[in-house]
Amino acid sequence: MRWIMVFITFIISVVCHATTVYQSQNEQGQTLYSDQPSANATLLTLKSSPYRYRVKLKRVIDGDTIELQSGQIIRLLGINTPEIQSRYHDAEAGGEQAKKWLINTLSHGDFFIEYDQQQRDKYDRALAHCFLPDGQYLNAMLVEEGLASLTLIPPNLRYSDKLIEAQSRAEQAKKGIWSMPDYRVKRLSDLKAGVSYRGWQRIRLKLKAIKQGKNTIFLQANKQFKLAIKKKDSVYFDDWKHYLNRTVEVRGWIHRQGKQFYMNVRHPSAIITP
Repeated sequence: MRWIMVFITFIISVVCHATTVYQSQNEQGQTLYSDQPSANATLLTLKSSPYRYRVKLKRVIDGDTIELQSGQIIRLLGINTPEIQSRYHDAEAGGEQAKKWLINTLSHGDFFIEYDQQQRDKYDRALAHCFLPDGQYLNAMLVEEGLASLTLIPPNLRYSDKLIEAQSRAEQAKKGIWSMPDYRVKRLSDLKAGVSYRGWQRIRLKLKAIKQGKNTIFLQANKQFKLAIKKKDSVYFDDWKHYLNRTVEVRGWIHRQGKQFYMNVRHPSAIITP
């Protein structure tokens, strides 16, 4: 029993600080564990569990951003909800619904946050996955209700499969944003030169060419529109030729350079293939 307790204590200690353990036996036939290699030792690989912090809500800023009692601003990872009316943004369809749902869902007590690989964004907001006390994944709940769209940004991809599955169910059920006219699929012919398109968009197009920049790969639809993928993110994508001469739906934010449009794509989940 003593050796079992020693092993458990050791494993808990190691899992908190490392992911490798070496197992060996001494001359008395006892099994020993260490984080240092020794003769005839076998390497064990342990998966450490992400740490979750219990937190208290101060206020809901919008559907994907909250403030904790500590004053820390949290941006929910992997998702985007429509904007609410503010001095910085015009209201977008579905924004107030997402905020009200989040207020109601978080009104019953403490909850938990969990960081991924990159913990802050360019606005110095903390980036986190959020969980209710019963273990439900709040980020995915917003997506499954049709209140948020999937927005995966590497390297924070820990729960990408759960978010992708949640969006698939919401889309099939035509919940929330998936039934709103504001988020209908546009065609390239719908885009007017010189016009700025605000908010999250869906565009159906055919990708016809691949061009290599210094730090960016461009998937060109025509002279008017292209997708821009940073080479550092290219490891998440299949062979680029897989996308050529296929009609796809791309999802994200449209940017304009003069009369040309482009969309930054960080993850293949933003390119929907038939």
